[in-house]
Amino acid sequence: MSIAIIGAGMTGLSCARLLADHGRAPVVFEKSRGLGGRLATKRIDALRFDHGAQFVTARGDSFRNHLNTHAAPWRPDGANEWFVGIPAMNDLVKPLAKGLDIRFGEKVTPQRAENGWTVGGMFFERIISTVPVAQAQDLFPDMAAALDTVRVTPCWTLMVAFRKTPEWPVMWRKRETDLSWIARNTSKPQRPAEPDCWIAHASQRWSEVHLEVDKDIAKDHMLDLLRSMLGTTPEVVHAAAHRWRYALTTVPLGVSHITTPDEKALIGGDWCLGARAEDAWNSGQAMARALLSVKD
Repeated sequence: MSIAIIGAGMTGLSCARLLADHGRAPVVFEKSRGLGGRLATKRIDALRFDHGAQFVTARGDSFRNHLNTHAAPWRPDGANEWFVGIPAMNDLVKPLAKGLDIRFGEKVTPQRAENGWTVGGMFFERIISTVPVAQAQDLFPDMAAALDTVRVTPCWTLMVAFRKTPEWPVMWRKRETDLSWIARNTSKPQRPAEPDCWIAHASQRWSEVHLEVDKDIAKDHMLDLLRSMLGTTPEVVHAAAHRWRYALTTVPLGVSHITTPDEKALIGGDWCLGARAEDAWNSGQAMARALLSVKD
């Protein structure tokens, strides 16, 4: 059975890895130049910013076993059991990609064909979509109504580096404030010690109100918020903002994935089950198992 997977984030690679481990040879199409989706680290000269997901957690044995092998613990509050990729967040997914056929820089639109689909000019008997829910509704308009209940909110991220380390808590998390998360990125394992890099995430409300503003304007506003909340900052050596349009699932679909009526396409993602990386992992694993149960 020929299989295409759209998206090389946690869902797509979790799915592809399980299929490959059972003798299948999926082709993965990824529109960007790298792996991981929101499991992302921005590199700017000597600077490193985990500007997407800040950490991951595990509740089930399957994902925990993966983290025990490919992640490191990070406990900025001394309590929570959090894990990060080392030395970057997308190192959580890189091991899954080994040996896979991944086509980078491929923004594809699947087209129905007799007994299957065409993706990137190639025919496949089955396809798996792991794109954000809004994009999935565009790619599969006949399935759009089934996905209407899902709600995903945006998030603005501030990346800032200081000449000296500010006298702030290593981590701040208060959902009711305009900046709901502030953390010292440099405190994570295997991150460069200098310059001192920090990440701030705007709240859901602030991100929605300012969703379409210019990135430089968002950066200046978020720097002002940072100073007002935590005090005067040392000299800033770098600052930038990044907009995640599809960041946090607030109302998930409630199932691991859905299938088109002809059973030729499976549609999934973290948004099916929740907002956590483990939800993405579980969705991908479920879609792989569904295809492995189909006789060629």
